[in-house]
Amino acid sequence: MGKKNKDRLEIQELFMGKAGWHRTFIGTIERYTQEDGSPYVFGKIPVNDFVIIATAKNDVELGEKLDDLVILILDYNLHEMKSKRVMIAGTDIHLN
Repeated sequence: MGKKNKDRLEIQELFMGKAGWHRTFIGTIERYTQEDGSPYVFGKIPVNDFVIIATAKNDVELGEKLDDLVILILDYNLHEMKSKRVMIAGTDIHLN
């Protein structure tokens, strides 16, 4: 008999984007290292019908960018603005 396939546990680091404490959204971040050895973080958070994505040098900068994007979507209708759109892997991406 072959080896049993065990369920794999995948651990994700959660991160929050917010527009005030009453409008918060939870997503994930991933940590990477660039070729020159400097670290960066990648964050992805679903906000209503959209997904915001940002990269930064550290958690603090990433948090500020994601908070700003949440506010732009909720309060300023960021995705209603004219922007360049491309299809990537079957997903409609707004480049704003």
